[in-house]
Amino acid sequence: LGGVCLLVPGSAAAEEPSGSPPKNEAPAEPDEEPAEASKDEAWCHSELETLDHHVCAFVASKDEPSDALVVFLHGVVKSESGWQYNQQRALVRAAKVNHFDLLAPRGRRGIGPKDMEDWWTWPTRTSAQKSLEPELFEEWRSAQATLEQRRGKKYDKLIVVGFSNGAYYASSLVLRNAFEADGYATLAGGGANYLESTAKRIKHRPPVYVGWGLRDKSAKKDAAGFARLLKRLGWKHRSKARPKVGHSMTDAQLKEALGYLRGNAK
Repeated sequence: LGGVCLLVPGSAAAEEPSGSPPKNEAPAEPDEEPAEASKDEAWCHSELETLDHHVCAFVASKDEPSDALVVFLHGVVKSESGWQYNQQRALVRAAKVNHFDLLAPRGRRGIGPKDMEDWWTWPTRTSAQKSLEPELFEEWRSAQATLEQRRGKKYDKLIVVGFSNGAYYASSLVLRNAFEADGYATLAGGGANYLESTAKRIKHRPPVYVGWGLRDKSAKKDAAGFARLLKRLGWKHRSKARPKVGHSMTDAQLKEALGYLRGNAK
């Protein structure tokens, strides 16, 4: 695989308005147990700093400022489970290796699919997007401004990476041009065929990386369909299916995605 496979708990895909959402699955067992959670658990793992609005932040190097900032959109997270920690730590590991800074914001409760209403998810329904996106985007931009103020300059690249439920949401964001970024990556999810007509009118078209595993029973069809949609739209993208990967992220996927979206992929 060229990288360590990370099985991430809380990875079921949320309900999509695409007409053919994947079946929700029980979360995969993690490779390692997450830190013990409590009713007052911190959203951010101890390796990351907690900014306002529970946005987690990690700076790869203060001595050598990175040119890129990644906004990571997590998969579904059961309340008080600590599932988010493995996802955050995977991105911290990738940030150290690939030299990017990281923001890991938190989704919202009460908008998830059936049996997951109280879990942390992203607004994939149009009604939830209209009501929640203004405050979500403000949280992300405020956190970005905090890091840029500290470092004394803006980032050259702003990249959104979504995993599972976060990938479905990221695919919606890019096709609607709802949140302007320099690149998007969707891992183990994605797909918004219902937005095809909308996407045809979008002029700002950042490159998109689509990655999935052929052993992913819940999201591989949607991810492959998203790649085909981008091809029909003539949207610059790169897609790759990995034969031995399930519903997970891998270090190799993150490395390839960031290399492509930063414009230095071979």
